[in-house]
Amino acid sequence: MKKLITGILLLFLLSNTLYAKQYSSNVPPDEQWVCQITFANNMGPFDVILYFTFEDSTRFTAHSSPNADKRIFGSMKATLGRWMKKSPKKGIFMSITDGTIIKGQGTDSLLGIIHIPMIGSMDLKAVKIDDTIMGVLCDEAEVLGSLNGTKSPKGFRQNYQKINERIIDTLAANIYNPDLLQTKQWKRFDKNLDKVSKRALDDLEYFFGFGLHSQKLPFSHLNLFLFAEPPDLIAESGAKYLFLKELTPETAYLNVTSFGGSAGEMDSIFEMILKNNYRDLIIDLRSNGGGGLESAIPFGAYLCDEPLDAGYFVTNKWYQHYQAGDSPDFGNIQVTTATTTAAFIQELKHSPGKQLIITPAENTYKGNVIVLTSGKTASTCEPIVYALKKHQLATIVGQTTAGAMLSAAFFQVYGKYYLFLPIADYYTSDGKRLDQVGVEPDIPVEAESALDVARQLLAVPD
Repeated sequence: MKKLITGILLLFLLSNTLYAKQYSSNVPPDEQWVCQITFANNMGPFDVILYFTFEDSTRFTAHSSPNADKRIFGSMKATLGRWMKKSPKKGIFMSITDGTIIKGQGTDSLLGIIHIPMIGSMDLKAVKIDDTIMGVLCDEAEVLGSLNGTKSPKGFRQNYQKINERIIDTLAANIYNPDLLQTKQWKRFDKNLDKVSKRALDDLEYFFGFGLHSQKLPFSHLNLFLFAEPPDLIAESGAKYLFLKELTPETAYLNVTSFGGSAGEMDSIFEMILKNNYRDLIIDLRSNGGGGLESAIPFGAYLCDEPLDAGYFVTNKWYQHYQAGDSPDFGNIQVTTATTTAAFIQELKHSPGKQLIITPAENTYKGNVIVLTSGKTASTCEPIVYALKKHQLATIVGQTTAGAMLSAAFFQVYGKYYLFLPIADYYTSDGKRLDQVGVEPDIPVEAESALDVARQLLAVPD
């Protein structure tokens, strides 16, 4: 009897505690919000469900739906991933900690730290008016994105199965080699993505599910993007991707972080290099993930004295007549006249392929060239690195490049959902594929040591 009474008292106290938390004016009840997150690179908006929990009227935490990892990988793989600490705690892909509410007259300020394990942590600064939130994601230096939300007890549900079907159809119609869709890796990807589309609760889950499963495919350049406006392939004329430093009066160091810039930027840099008449030039491509033709073509043009055959880009129209194991025949491939990425993509969409030949600039660099590479040197970089190595126009120092060399284009599949998929394969001038292979260096060293080795080769003091 004593144990029974004790149990009843504990149950009574517990129920009162829960009742007090729910209805006390100092502790608001938990809330469910549908939020839209857009990043500063124009990615988004991502629709995400956030659950807010309040410690009192001025402190809160929030998180996205738990067990997202189970919906993406299944229970067994998700459990293993958590045990190996490769998955976020409780399978939560997004959370807000250290949340503070500053009360105002009709408008409250919300401050906190937002965490997205695959992206990082950012400060949240927002205002709350009635049932809406408007805020920015930032660090100490810059705005990184925005967060807008609406209180919604019903939550959010997108038809990801419909989106998934359109993605698969778009891939089948445009991928450079339809035979890839018969591989075991593709069939496994298709099956896993179908499961994700049936389980995902918001954009964040479907987006990460697509990205994680696509990594196991036998080709590169397949990505899912969310954009409010159609993506623009025009080179960023105001962006800076080239950084020149004089190491000695005879030696210059050029860091090319991307080929996403303009021809004008490349012209200006090489004008300085030629004006100073450097004997040696170290070009750093270790962190360069690629870019477009606007910057890459003049780069190659300043480093060659004769027309440089940069290889062949072939589409599904070419692969219709190509049998695996045959020597590639490029007899029907014409030389491209495009000088911009957008024009080149349009050529590829309406032809079996294009050959790229780089014509030397009026004034070219004639000194010694060393190119630094790493496993992150990818895409547009790789044909250039291969051609410079093959024609002995540069010494390659570092690691084998990424082996991510295909030509890809954007396709709108459904509203804000865009697919970036490879529409053309790439072969070097002597018939070698680089995707999933890469370009081996002349002097293999760890990427971190490549610059030191280059300086030693040129006898440049530290």
